[in-house]
Amino acid sequence: MINERIYLSPPYQSGHELEAFRQVLDSNWLAPVGPGLERFEAEICKATGFKYAVATSSGTAAIHLGMKVLGVESGDAVLASTMTFVGGVSPIRYCGAMPVYIDSDYTTWNINVDQVEQYLDLQPTNVKAILPTHLYGMPADVKRIETLGKQYQVPILHDLAECLAGKVDGKTLGALVERGVYSFNGNKLITTSGGGAFVTNHKEEAEQALYLATQAKSPVLEYHHEAIGYNYRMSNVLAALGVAQISTLADRVARKQRIFDTYQQALAPLGFGFQEGQVGAESDRWLTCVLFNPDLMIDISVIVSQMNEWNIEVRPLWKPMHRQPVFENEKVIGGAVSSALYRCGLCLPSGCGLTDEQQARVIHRLRAILGL
Repeated sequence: MINERIYLSPPYQSGHELEAFRQVLDSNWLAPVGPGLERFEAEICKATGFKYAVATSSGTAAIHLGMKVLGVESGDAVLASTMTFVGGVSPIRYCGAMPVYIDSDYTTWNINVDQVEQYLDLQPTNVKAILPTHLYGMPADVKRIETLGKQYQVPILHDLAECLAGKVDGKTLGALVERGVYSFNGNKLITTSGGGAFVTNHKEEAEQALYLATQAKSPVLEYHHEAIGYNYRMSNVLAALGVAQISTLADRVARKQRIFDTYQQALAPLGFGFQEGQVGAESDRWLTCVLFNPDLMIDISVIVSQMNEWNIEVRPLWKPMHRQPVFENEKVIGGAVSSALYRCGLCLPSGCGLTDEQQARVIHRLRAILGL
């Protein structure tokens, strides 16, 4: 139907979910922790290359755990991408620390590593962590970021919420970085309805994250607590959904790539810009996003409104954190590039279930808006 709504990135079922739930119900493992949770964590590690995973109630919870594991506390500074989702940086404030927002580079849209280095070179003493977001499935410059972390002895927590299956030089990111977080929200490449994971290559970090995520209960008979913990653990029921979804990860990435290729082939000749990666970087194409030519003086809010009138869900790129009222007093390095991307950028429908006919409709309407 021509009026059927086309969503940006709706959940996509593999076909194995119902059986996964049935097995959980038949086994009566409805308690928060169970074999499904352990299996999902093992599958996360297998898919991403990290050695340890602690599945959580959300990606934001995973970032908070990561901040706590790294010892971030009041008075510390954390360098973070300004172009990101608010849930990716709010945990910095949960810890009482101060975000320092770093601008994007115009090619990858990810954190500007030159600005990270310049800041560390001038004021390295109070920086407790670096939190780069890997936007829309595109890996950031992980090799250089990790090198800077070692050089200045500042740990990195990679926000991989949007980049589950990205690679660099053919390697999964777990083989290249120390730790990170994932999101399994309903709009992500795979979903557990809501959920996330803290991932690391250090056993002691995984153990600490697990301890904090389970109310910091000491491993003794009685309920004994020596620290403040959190109720951040993913449930065994939702983990079963994750196991069913992650089994089709390769197919999902291939679908996303075909969607990206189709958009690029149709829209690049018309002057639309696309996110590009560093040499060797492979995006998992979670979302395909485009940039309008700034000379056209396009009002993105008008485009969003018009497309929604045609029952097509599109959205602006992330509004930079330094432009959010809640963070208006925080320090920002640069900011012009991320603001320009936000002003000219648009996220297009990219769900794995997007049909050829639906994608053709999106492209047709974008052309119509520009009179092409």
